Amino acid sequence: MKKKLFLFSSALLCLNVTAQEADSLKQKAQTVIADKFPFARVFDVKYVQYIPQDFDSELLDKDFISGRIKNRGKFNFFANIPVVIKKKWNITATANYKYEFMETEQVKDGAGMVAPFYDKKYDFHYLSGVVSFTGFTTLFKKPFIYNASLIVDGTERDAQRVKGFVGGSFVIKANQKTKMTLGMIALIDKTSPVPVAPVFTLDHKFNSGWMLDIILPQRLFIKHDIYKNGRLSFGTELVSDGFYFQSSQINPGNVSDYRQLELRSGVTYEHWLGDGFVGKFKTGLSNVFISKVSSRGESTNDYLLSTKQDGTGYFSLGFSYDPFSNRKKK
Repeated sequence: MKKKLFLFSSALLCLNVTAQEADSLKQKAQTVIADKFPFARVFDVKYVQYIPQDFDSELLDKDFISGRIKNRGKFNFFANIPVVIKKKWNITATANYKYEFMETEQVKDGAGMVAPFYDKKYDFHYLSGVVSFTGFTTLFKKPFIYNASLIVDGTERDAQRVKGFVGGSFVIKANQKTKMTLGMIALIDKTSPVPVAPVFTLDHKFNSGWMLDIILPQRLFIKHDIYKNGRLSFGTELVSDGFYFQSSQINPGNVSDYRQLELRSGVTYEHWLGDGFVGKFKTGLSNVFISKVSSRGESTNDYLLSTKQDGTGYFSLGFSYDPFSNRKKK
C-alpha cells in the first residue's frame, strides 16, 4: 500500500514545476507540493547499503531456513517525465528500475542442519512504468487535486501485473508558514489488503527555523536548513518494496511476488549543488516488520513464505536532477 501512496504523491508533484503561466488555483496547489517530495524529482538515482543481519523464515507455516545476510544492497533509478502540460490538467510518464542483491551465509534448514546450497548471492531486477493524469479544480470552495494512474510492473524479462489507483486531495491551508492537504486514494489492485486509504500532508515552518514535514501514513520528519545550501532532517519513514522471482523451492512453476514493509529512522543531509542537482546522504536504523512472498496476483494475506529479519543499520547515497527547478540558492 505504501508503494502506491508514494506513486500517488509523485504523480501530484511531477508536472507542477514546469507550469509558468498557471492560474491562481494551480499556484496554490504548487505551494503545497513544491519541495515536499525531494526523492521524486524528475530524475533520481540512489544506492542503499545495509549492515549484516540475521534472518529466519517459514514456508507454509513451517520452519524453512535461517542464517545471516552478510551483504545486501539496492540500486534505484527513477524518472518522472512531463508529457502534456495544461493549466487545469497534466499527464506524466514515470519509469522506475531497481537492482537488488543479497548474499547469505551460515544458512541452516528447518531441522537445524547446515544447508550450503543457500549460501550464495541472489540478484533481482524490478521495473515499473506509470502513466498518470492529474487535474486541478475547486470543490466545496477549496482547491482540489485529483489523480488517476495506470501501473505496469515486472522483471527485466517480462511484464507481470497491471494495476492502478485513483485519488484526490483538498488543499486545506496554504500560506507562507503552513501547507496542509487532506485526501483519499482508492487502490485498483486485488492484492492490496486495504482498498481505500486516507492521505494527509502537513508542512509547517516554526519561527525557530525548524520545519515539520508529515505525510501520513508514510513519513514524519523535522528539518532545518544549514549552511548556505544544505538541509538536515531527522525522522522516520515507511518504505514499501518488492520484486518478482521464480523459485523451485518456494513456488514451483509459478512467479512469486515478494513484498516488504520497512521502517527507516535516522538522519538525512541534502545539499543543493546548483542547476537543479541535489545530493543526498542518509543513515540510520532499518526494521522490517512485514516480509512475505505470495503467488503473483494473490493477496499478501495468502502468503507462502514469511521472513523475520533483525533490525540493522543502513546508509544511502543519492543524486537527483530537476531541469525545471526554479529553486534559488539560499
